[in-house]
Amino acid sequence: MRNLYIVVLICLSCGSNEQAPEDIMTQDQMIEFLFDVNLINSSRGFISKSDNNYFMVRDTMLFRKHAIDCLKFVRSNNFYTKNPKLYMEIYEGIDKKIKFIKDSLNNVKK
Repeated sequence: MRNLYIVVLICLSCGSNEQAPEDIMTQDQMIEFLFDVNLINSSRGFISKSDNNYFMVRDTMLFRKHAIDCLKFVRSNNFYTKNPKLYMEIYEGIDKKIKFIKDSLNNVKK
């Protein structure tokens, strides 16, 4: 019986359920921030017929919009990089957001 307790204790302590530090962005915040980063970077490859010039969007503007600093993003990115399952959830959230916007635009066209 004692061996069973030891095995259970070892299994529980070896789990990869690392708790997120308090000084990092939440998954939802990461989804919003990375969505904006990807949107801006993707749009830079197109010639805009409108007055919107995404080349003028600077990192400082993006950090200000999301009320974070670059250090908080770096810490967050490092944490999620070490936890690939969580990072996959973030990119799944970005994918859902893209699909939602795409569907909304398709509905407007109709």
